[in-house]
Amino acid sequence: MRKIATIGAAVIATLAVSICAWGAEKKTAYTFTSGEVQMAVGEQAKPVLDQLGKEKEVKTLTNCANGGKDKVYVYENFDIYTTQNEKKATIIQTIVLTSDQAATEEGLKLGQKPADVKKAYPDAVEEFGLYTVSLENSRIVIDCGMKNDKVVDISYEYVESKK
Repeated sequence: MRKIATIGAAVIATLAVSICAWGAEKKTAYTFTSGEVQMAVGEQAKPVLDQLGKEKEVKTLTNCANGGKDKVYVYENFDIYTTQNEKKATIIQTIVLTSDQAATEEGLKLGQKPADVKKAYPDAVEEFGLYTVSLENSRIVIDCGMKNDKVVDISYEYVESKK
């Protein structure tokens, strides 16, 4: 009986370690969440747009390099910019937060102070009031305005890997 209890404890400990390791999976991109929909730049646009539902407006952007196929999908608190990648798949190029009702996963919103930016993103590189953090093929650019006194723009950007 004691041997069974020891084996059972060992199995539970192994499962707990496995679950913790699985839960601590390395983050590969900055993500933004609206309601139940989590999205990242660089991913396929259609599944995200389908989950988000009806947008307020869709604008087609003029882009000579892409034959005018880039679009902006305008939602209540954010905009999604799409483009075609080298494989001609439509991906999310940029996500721009447009109101203080939307926040990054790390809790940053429009209107907050540069100190809040550094708290949320301690590794942010600041240059002329622009704070940038990068993670693999994604980056967040936070603009604290000409006076570097409050967050006026937050955008997630896809960065193509250099081969």
